[in-house]
Amino acid sequence: MKKRLTLAVFFIAALGIAISSLFGVWTYRCQEISAARQTLIELLNLLDAQSNYTGPEALVSQFSAAVPDKRLTIIAPDGTVLADTLGEVTKNHADRPEFQSALSGKTGEAMRQSDTAGIVLLYEAKPFFDGNVGRISMPVSSVNALILRGVIGFLSAAAVALVLTLLLARILAARTAAPIERQEEALSAQGEKLQTVKSEFAANVSHELKTPLTSIKGFTDMLASGMVKKPEDQKQFITMIGVEVDRLIELINDVLKLSELESVAMPQPDERADLLDVAKKTMEFLEPVARSAGITLSVTGMAQTVSISANRLRELISNLVENGIKYNTPGGRVDIQVENREGRAVLTVSDTGIGIPPEAQERVFERFYRVDRGRTRKTGGSGLGLAIVKHITLLYGGSIHLESTVGKGSVFTVSFPAAT
Repeated sequence: MKKRLTLAVFFIAALGIAISSLFGVWTYRCQEISAARQTLIELLNLLDAQSNYTGPEALVSQFSAAVPDKRLTIIAPDGTVLADTLGEVTKNHADRPEFQSALSGKTGEAMRQSDTAGIVLLYEAKPFFDGNVGRISMPVSSVNALILRGVIGFLSAAAVALVLTLLLARILAARTAAPIERQEEALSAQGEKLQTVKSEFAANVSHELKTPLTSIKGFTDMLASGMVKKPEDQKQFITMIGVEVDRLIELINDVLKLSELESVAMPQPDERADLLDVAKKTMEFLEPVARSAGITLSVTGMAQTVSISANRLRELISNLVENGIKYNTPGGRVDIQVENREGRAVLTVSDTGIGIPPEAQERVFERFYRVDRGRTRKTGGSGLGLAIVKHITLLYGGSIHLESTVGKGSVFTVSFPAAT
């Protein structure tokens, strides 16, 4: 299990690093090509100022001495090459796309293999004041050499990131698997049962990882195949990959929370928190999410101190309220009430959402159980929220009760011993 989790986390991170590096190299190359084109245009502008006073042969001779690594061609309006730094060129250039663009009064550009030089050149052409067309070209290989030096930096950073990712993946896997391994040692007499639990847990995690990983692979395959050509479409695909990576991170974080809860033998006796105060702060934090979904939040009740850390309470309340928001309808409500019943602090979270069918109410606290998988895929979530709520409640000597009616909403009632 530790190995599988390590490989899964490493694969996700490596995929993200690879895509980021490729996108960075592609962007860097575009910038360098653009800079090279701008340089050629600036040279053409300088030559244009001299073309009315200097003949084509003299202009080419001066250019060759000043800029030996680039090629200058002076072309007559009918496509005849008047002068070229490579020597005499007899082939007519009227069909060259950059020449045709220049004849129309615009700057022309192209990138192709030269029939004369036999290498791939970057071309820029411009109509001169004397009526001829000036064209400057340079080998694309010189731009690629510059890009290659920059790519070395990208690859070095990516290599360092991959090494760190592998180390972090191993630590994460070790922390995640540690509680299960401890249980395995303590329950060696029940090895078969424990193996079943582990297999089921691994199968559930693998299933939850499979969907976003499949999406990520599909997006990256399309990017790699060249099917997505427009920069805006490529950016959209990279954004979708980021969304799927965020889903995986959420799943891993929730697995870690469950593992942490299972590894705690008993809570610390000096932990204290005001249930009402934590509920108000949690509601304030979730208010923007609720507002965007058209849901109204409210908190009422009296201050109640419980022997639970504020972080644990915040986690419990957040999961209940987030479920109330996700599985609600626009214009709905999620209400929290805090009160004291017979010496116990009671938290009630009620919503006006879609409700839970009776046959599913006893299973909603199981790991990865979802009442409606199709809706959950749209709204997000790892399927571990209510399992985390149950673990926190039981860890601190509390109890949880659910009442729900399909189409009307749900009420979760959590009670803890009031702190003395």
